[in-house]
Amino acid sequence: MPNLKEKQLKNILLLVGVLIGLSGNVLAGNKNKPVVPCAHPMFRALDFWVGDWKVYHRESGELAGFDRVGRILKGCAIQQSWISLDDHFSSPLVPFRMNGKSLTAFNGQHWTQFWVDNQAGSQMISGGFEEAVLTLKSQTPVMGHIYKLTWEKQKDGTVRHMARRRKVEVEKWDVLFDFIYRRNASNIPITD
Repeated sequence: MPNLKEKQLKNILLLVGVLIGLSGNVLAGNKNKPVVPCAHPMFRALDFWVGDWKVYHRESGELAGFDRVGRILKGCAIQQSWISLDDHFSSPLVPFRMNGKSLTAFNGQHWTQFWVDNQAGSQMISGGFEEAVLTLKSQTPVMGHIYKLTWEKQKDGTVRHMARRRKVEVEKWDVLFDFIYRRNASNIPITD
């Protein structure tokens, strides 16, 4: 039975393989009719998150940051670029605010996201839709915690994005952030 590190490595390799294997157009049958593998609706389930966003703290309504989320690699991956405008993620020992990037892709069964930031944070989360809410969880504890992130399209076109974590031996989830994404005025679709 594979251990957790082997499973995580397998997921990373699978994600990289999907991105490499599907990054170009594949010609099928009729050489004049290209097939774009990631145009299939199952790969487009996160289109509601793609855009140029102003991000607000849900409770206070204060601006938390900006997030650019766009499709890359012929629609086979989603790249996120986060910029914090407040000290929500700040550490007393780090003299600058958090900026981070993620790469998210669907492997035909589940969504996987790899996150990295300028505060030495990184994590791999995976999962899928639970009703209309995308829920991704860490499979391996990060500094003794399990993380769960959710994205939910709201009726008014905004997106609610939450992050929770819990200690491995505890059942109660603590909320790390609860954000509302509102489309920025420029909101030009970000694709390759």
